[in-house]
Order: sequence, then structure tokens, then C-alpha cells
Amino acid sequence: MVSSLSYDGARSELRGIRWGSTLCGVWWVSGDEARILTPSEQRFVRHATYTGRSVRVEGELDTAALDAAFVALVRTFPVLACRIGEDAEGRGHLLRPSGAELPISVASGDPEEIRLPSEPIDPRQRLAYLDVTRADAGSARVTIFVHHSVADAGQCVELLSRLWSYYTEYLASGWISVAPQYYPRPLEAYVAEANIVRGPLSGLEQVHRPLEPAERIVPPDPREPAPAALHRPLRTTVDTETTARLVAHGKRTGIGVNGLVTAALLRAYAGETGEPRSLGCVYPVDLRTRLHPPVAPTAGTNMAGLASFSAHIDTETDLFDLGAMISEHLRRDIASGLVAQSVLHFPDYYGPDRRYSLAGHIAVTNTGRVPTFTAPGLRFTDYEIVYVSAHPRPSTGPSAAVTFLLYTFADRLAVGVLGGGDAAERLPEAVAKQLDALAAETPRDHSTAQGD
Repeated sequence: MVSSLSYDGARSELRGIRWGSTLCGVWWVSGDEARILTPSEQRFVRHATYTGRSVRVEGELDTAALDAAFVALVRTFPVLACRIGEDAEGRGHLLRPSGAELPISVASGDPEEIRLPSEPIDPRQRLAYLDVTRADAGSARVTIFVHHSVADAGQCVELLSRLWSYYTEYLASGWISVAPQYYPRPLEAYVAEANIVRGPLSGLEQVHRPLEPAERIVPPDPREPAPAALHRPLRTTVDTETTARLVAHGKRTGIGVNGLVTAALLRAYAGETGEPRSLGCVYPVDLRTRLHPPVAPTAGTNMAGLASFSAHIDTETDLFDLGAMISEHLRRDIASGLVAQSVLHFPDYYGPDRRYSLAGHIAVTNTGRVPTFTAPGLRFTDYEIVYVSAHPRPSTGPSAAVTFLLYTFADRLAVGVLGGGDAAERLPEAVAKQLDALAAETPRDHSTAQGD
């Protein structure tokens, strides 16, 4: 159903709905539960992980219009107003909205900084927050945080795009037309509909190790809850010319830019962490466009299967050869169906029934090209990916040695670096040097199948 609402009308309509309420962190009113979260979603419950998208804007931001746009966004995607409760076994349950208002957070400050919202982030209350930091000189930072159990990168980017579309619509007419959507579904549901079954291999065998029985015990929660923690990756951003050369290299060789850049990241990490070594890499593969029929960005929660790759790497490793191996390995695992069924193995790696560890792997996530955001009187000058652990607890899942986050904004490739241990501060510069060196090389033709 498509309907229109004004800002005041949206707020009053949300207030008029009567819902149940959470009694405490474990139990809730009967009828509140929408469904239990699946393993692909459960892995983000223990730390209450929120994934964030942050933009820097120049110009006069109308916060009332932005608030109206956020109301419309929540009405369009009511899962944002849902909550997550945990049962006595620590399993997460998606709970229907409480009916409480979801105000945005607005404060004066330095738009260079990304901050936590003024209202404590709590998945028992809501699954989405919008924070605005404004400066006096006509600049601001706008950050949307969404619980990772209900939204991955593909959905978050779509939500941010829709937010600015609603903002523009409200400024033009004072009204916003919305069409409420169903709650997004998990990857497991789409895999089942596609008649994909669990095979003998997860696709992660190159990087996993069996857990000892003592390692499988779920660590106890801390006596005092840890405060929410914002994780803002360090970044390196290459210029448009270098980005264009990297893309051209990927096309000319048939390797694809993803394979080439991943090779550069692995060589940078090997160089900064010491001796030549065998490195295991894990990378998510968005399955939305690989399923039949394709899945819309906001129709799925976490739609990535996992793939892995392992190789002996040092500072002399040829990037084109390594990139070709990575690209061919990924192509083969996708074509064989190994990646599509990997989600059915997630209980072996995450949560209380896990049997294997992926600790120490290199995580590489490429979310692709960021769409162009537009809004009247505003210029979008920066884009970042951040994370929040709302209530950090001892982990029951794999811990990456480092996570590399790739995306292209305004025709410039950016690489975020999260973690990395003693090498963390050095890695952004090391990555930049490897990417510059790769762009400056004259590529050779490779016989590998076309990469991503």
C-alpha cells in the first residue's frame, strides 16, 4: 500500500500504534516475537553489532526535514523499529516494534568526528539510529546505524539512498509517499527456496582449524556490561586516476579489480607483519544477484555467503599472478555452488555449537561503488563505513587478524583497515604504496576467467 504522510502525521501515527513491550533483557510479552534469528543473523547478536554508514555534507542541512525522512524510512522498513531480545540460551529473537518514537540525535560539533548517538544504543529498544553532527559553517555529518542482524552492506546503502530521497521529497512538498515493506528475510530462507542443500564442504577448510572441546565453551558474560564501542576504521583513499588505472588493469587482464586489489592488500599485510607467510583470506560474496529470482537490496538481511583462499605470500609475490589465482578460485567456488551453500555451515563457525575456528584470517569485504547521493543545497564530500558494538562480550565466533573494507566513492577507491594488531597504524600507508605500485605496472594478459 502506498500512502503519503506529513512529518507531524508520521509522528502521531507511530504514537497511535499499541505494541507489546520488553520486560527485561531475556523475556518478553507473548506475541512480541516476529521470528527467531537464523545463524547468518545470530552471529551479530552477542556483541549487538550495528553497522553504520556516515556521510559528510556541505551546505545547509534541514534537520526537521531529515527527521521527517527518517520517520518515513522507518515506516517504509518497519524492521528498523523492531527489537532483538535474547533467551536464556543467548539466542536472538526478532521482536516487533514497541511503538516508541525513534528520534534522531542532533548535536553541534566537529563533522570530522563520528560519534555515538546521544541516546544509548540498545537493540532491546530499536534497531536503527540516525545521528547528526553540525558545525556552524554549513557542514554536517550524518550517520545511520542499523543492527547487523537485520541489515548488511547492500541493505544499508539502499537505506541511506532512500533517506536522502525522502529528504528531497519532503523539502519539495512537505509530504513523503511511502510503501511499507515486509520484514527482510534471511539468506537461509532464500537458499531453501532455491533447493540449495548443505554439501560436505563449507568452502572455509583452507583457513579453519578444529576447536578443542574447552574452546567450544561459551565464555561467561562480564559482571558489569561493557560500554558501547565505536569502531572507525583507519583509511587510505587513492585518487581518481589511480582508481581508473586499477579498474582498467582488472578489465584488460580479465582478473577483475577485486582480485587485483585483494592481492595488493595481502602483500601489504605480509610486508608489515614480518616474514613470508601463508595467509588465509575470507571474503563475503553477496548472493542477491546470484539467486533466481534475484533478491532486492532491502528484501534480505545478511545475504553473503563466504569464500576463502590461502597462499604463501611475501613482498616479492607477483600481484597479477596472485590476483589471477584469487579470481579463479572465487569464480570456481561460486560456479560450483560452494559459496551459495556455505551459509548452511555457519553453525559450525559461530555460536554455542561451533566446531571450527577461523581466528587469524584476513577478512576482505568489497561493497563496490557507492551510489551518488543528492539533496537540495547539499554536497556530499565523504563516505565512511563504521561499526558499533552496543554491548561487547567475549566472542564465540572467528576473530580476524585484520579486516579490509573496500568501496569506491566519488570515483576514488577507499580501503578501510579495522584491526591489524601491532601493524594497524602502518597498514593504511602500506596499502596505499601497494595500490600505487600496482597501478603503475604494465599488466600482462592472464588466461583466468573473468573476475568480479
